Amino acid sequence: MKKRLKIRLSENDIIFEDDNYIALNKKAGWPVHKTLDPMRDNCTDALKSYLKFREDGKSPYLVLVHRLDVETAGILLFAKSKEANKYLQELFSSHQADKIDKRYLAICSGRPEADEGTIENFIKGQREGRKEKMVVVSSGGKKAITNYWVKDFKNDYSLIEFQILTGRKHQIRLHAKSIGHPIFGDPIYSNSKEQDGQRLCAYKLSFFDKFSNQMINLEIKPAFDLDNFRTKISDEFKYIIFNKPYNVLCQFGKDHKDQLSLIDYNLPKELYPVGRLDKDSEGLLILTNDGKYKDRMANAKSKVEKTYLIQVDGDITNEAIEELKKGVVIKDNYKTKPAKVKKIESNLVKVEQRDPPVRYRKNIPTSWIEVRISEGKNRQVRRMCAAVGFPTLRLIRTAIGNIKLGELKLGQFEFFDGQ
Repeated sequence: MKKRLKIRLSENDIIFEDDNYIALNKKAGWPVHKTLDPMRDNCTDALKSYLKFREDGKSPYLVLVHRLDVETAGILLFAKSKEANKYLQELFSSHQADKIDKRYLAICSGRPEADEGTIENFIKGQREGRKEKMVVVSSGGKKAITNYWVKDFKNDYSLIEFQILTGRKHQIRLHAKSIGHPIFGDPIYSNSKEQDGQRLCAYKLSFFDKFSNQMINLEIKPAFDLDNFRTKISDEFKYIIFNKPYNVLCQFGKDHKDQLSLIDYNLPKELYPVGRLDKDSEGLLILTNDGKYKDRMANAKSKVEKTYLIQVDGDITNEAIEELKKGVVIKDNYKTKPAKVKKIESNLVKVEQRDPPVRYRKNIPTSWIEVRISEGKNRQVRRMCAAVGFPTLRLIRTAIGNIKLGELKLGQFEFFDGQ
């Protein structure tokens, strides 16, 4: 039976209050507003109930002027009057750095190359099933600007302070992901499956109060830091996803100096690939120094599903797709196990240009398919496509089990938590 989320506030949860404002210390997992789930309380209603009880049944005026994601902890500020609400709405919308300052602390995988910097790009929402996530775009989005400072670093994790200069949905979470250092426990922008919470806290909020003509400075201590941070992962283990480009050897050595291999991409030392990708294949490659994880993910008995995006020569037919689904005979008279296969319309395929480009023939079309298999014979997917009469022109691995390539650019890598 699903457990009901109950939020019962006390005086200890209130970190600031005067005639115009009240600030709440929100816990991770608390929604800020009503959700579609009737079993979940929310901070706004819980605070109204607390104030109503405190004022002997008198219903309070209370408006939340900003929001935090469900899994983000930290300071929530409410207006207690219409005048304060109007003022705060204008103040938060203005993003005036001299009048409002919002700071967050987060534990992120790895360490950025620079210990401080500014992340600036355009982002917009993208629907994936019932969920919406934010993505970086070259046009059509809204500008998002975040400053960051690395405050501490231990055992491959950084404590990073973020300052947002714009207020976009999931801004910090996406920006941390975009520089290759996602927030630990983030259920959308990291590959972590950690169940005890996202390590992100809105720990400091300063704003100019026109009613008292002074700055109000609010600050709380996050429930986490690097000294008490513990994961299920041994400190010595590292886990990385790398977007392997075309024509790169899936090894750290070279046969001659003109070749490209993993050693050319500044990957951390003493890591080993989990499985392999052919030199002429692209996409997701997992690297780790955790032998048990490597064996679990690469062992055929584990039946970990691998997903590939494939461009084939010709307009693939429904009959060929059905053959691939049932299994086809490839090298050494081996019949492949049933696969999950579907055609992808070319206008829906968003991939980077390959270097060198795939050959173009004016009179022969190409098409794209997605193939998911749970076995891994040598060059299996290419041989499967050839067996049904549609040779492979380009092959990109996009997922291994629940680990996805996402928006990682060709030749880039990022840490994840090995769960």
